[in-house]
Amino acid sequence: MRHKYDVVTAELLKEAAKNCLCFNARKAARAVTRFYDRHFAGTGVEPTQFNILVALRLSQPVALAHLAGHLGLERTTFTRNLHLLQRNGLVEVQRGEDARERLLSLSAAGERALEEAIPHWQRAQQAAISALGGDGFARLSEALSLSAKFTSNNTLRRKKL
Repeated sequence: MRHKYDVVTAELLKEAAKNCLCFNARKAARAVTRFYDRHFAGTGVEPTQFNILVALRLSQPVALAHLAGHLGLERTTFTRNLHLLQRNGLVEVQRGEDARERLLSLSAAGERALEEAIPHWQRAQQAAISALGGDGFARLSEALSLSAKFTSNNTLRRKKL
């Protein structure tokens, strides 16, 4: 015999399994990442690194903290990716006017890697548009942009004690 609590709990669990924004966003992010990984195969640049290279090219030299914030990456995640790019000779790091500040820019190898990766990104974008349709692609892009603003709403951030 089921208790009323059990029925309510079962309904809440079904709701969580079907409509959890966090789970669905992470699931979608993994699928999109795998999709772009296939298109970037053989370039020596991962999709996440591509976006860092693009942002660097558009704003170099740029402070590490500023670029990480612009890309919406946690500093540790950004630093991990940055080390890989540095190790591969794609990014150069120099001290800023303030000795604590680190300025990032693309190396010549980074410029070449970015140029070689752009056609792969273009094919991935076109494949995504073909798969989703132009309207579906635009709606998904808009929803993803909106989700990036989601955490910038102060009412949704965890308050510090």
